[in-house]
Order: sequence, then structure tokens, then C-alpha cells
Amino acid sequence: MGERGELLAKTRAVYEALNRRDFDAVVDAFGETSTWDVSRWGLGTHAGFVAIRRFLEDWFGSLDDYEVQIEEMQALGGGVVQAVVTQVARQAGGRGVLRVRSAPVFVWVGGRIAAVTLYPDVNEGRAAGLRAAGPSSQTSMQLHDAIVSAIRARDVPAHLLAPDFSMEVRATPATDYRYHGAPGLREWTSDLFEAFGSDAEYRVEEVIAAGAGFVVAMFVVVGRAVGSGDPLELRWPGVMWFRDGYATRAMGYGSRDEALAAVGLG
Repeated sequence: MGERGELLAKTRAVYEALNRRDFDAVVDAFGETSTWDVSRWGLGTHAGFVAIRRFLEDWFGSLDDYEVQIEEMQALGGGVVQAVVTQVARQAGGRGVLRVRSAPVFVWVGGRIAAVTLYPDVNEGRAAGLRAAGPSSQTSMQLHDAIVSAIRARDVPAHLLAPDFSMEVRATPATDYRYHGAPGLREWTSDLFEAFGSDAEYRVEEVIAAGAGFVVAMFVVVGRAVGSGDPLELRWPGVMWFRDGYATRAMGYGSRDEALAAVGLG
């Protein structure tokens, strides 16, 4: 399964235990000095077995029924698991259903959760996960940002590409072709923008996942069609891989699931 797969399985098991109100199993995943940080929700930070269990009993015990639904979960490296979840619950005596979406960041050390922090803002949680994952993920993000910025400016960052760099985008028939090296990236850029007017904007819409040696992101090109001037938009998920400070490969996919599966996060 691999280390990342094991951490994903352990994190899912924590949520499964929480959904069946097995607080003993949840607390057993933590260490003596572990923390459960919900301060961004105004609910404080709880450290240690006793405090974490008390919080779980106080918060979840006040609900008639609840379920934590996992929307996405990524192992980012360095023992970090970042998720997006929705808690669906009904408070005791209440008539309405409560839906709360958050982005938890788990840090695992020695087989136990050292810390979990819940972020109300999903993008903030994703960014925090990348920071917690350590320098390797941050380096990948820095290289990725630099390459995206160059393409946005219609430039080719040859100094950031490995000699054997290759690129393929399977999102549309027009771009289903393999490109090689800096000349290939220049050709792909030309192919991509040829249907758009000169004011087309290329950008990363969302960073889906990042780790040591890869970034998974949602890309978009927005502009107007050449000739008709009608609004035109292309959107696709893609992966860029890195090694020794260079981009080695880039691949566009037809779905997020395909892109995540390509880096072992499917």
C-alpha cells in the first residue's frame, strides 16, 4: 500500500469511528501530547487524550445524529494528510439539518496523529497542508508557479525544464499529442492559444494536491474565439512532475480522478 496509502487508510478509519460514535477508537489514534485545533471555529484547542475525548463527547454528544462525509483526501508527504469534509448533523431538539464544510489537516508522527487542525476556508486548509508537508512540496509549488507564470506571459522557461521534459494533454482532441523539451512546450502553447484571441488568460484555477515531486492542479484558459469573438473557455486537470529542481513531465487529463490516480492519490 505504501506509506501514503497507509496514512489515508488510517485517517479514513478515524472518520469511520467518529461516525459510529466510537470515541475510544478515535482517541486511540492520538498521542499523549496531541492536539485537536478547532480554534478557527471558536471552539478552542484541545491537547491530550482527556481533553480531546471531552471535546468529542461535548460537541458530537449534543447532536441527535451526524455523519462526516469525506469529499476529498490527499496524502501530501511528510506525514501530512489534507482533507475536505462536510459534517451533516441534527442538533438535539432542533428541527433543521446542519451542514458544515471544513478542510482538516492531519499531521501523523510515529503512527499516531500529532495534530489535527480544522480550517473553515478550504483554500486556507489546502495551503496549510502544503506548508506542513515540508520543503519538498513547497519547492514543487514554487517551480510550478514559475512555469505557469511564464506560460501566462507566452514565454518558455527552458531553464526550469529537464532535458527529457515531455508534455501531453488528453483533455481535448486538439491537444492530444506529445511534446518534447522547450521547443515542444512552445509548440503546445501555440496550439493551445491558436483558437483564442490575443487577450486570452491562462491560469491555475485550483491546486488540487501537491507533494514531493508533483503538483496536481486545475487549469483554465478563458477568452474569446478567434473570428466569432464568442466567449471561449477550456478547463482541464493536470499533473506536473519535478526532479532535482526541474520539471520532467506534464500531463493533462479528462477528470480530477484520473489526475489524482496518476500520482497515487486515486
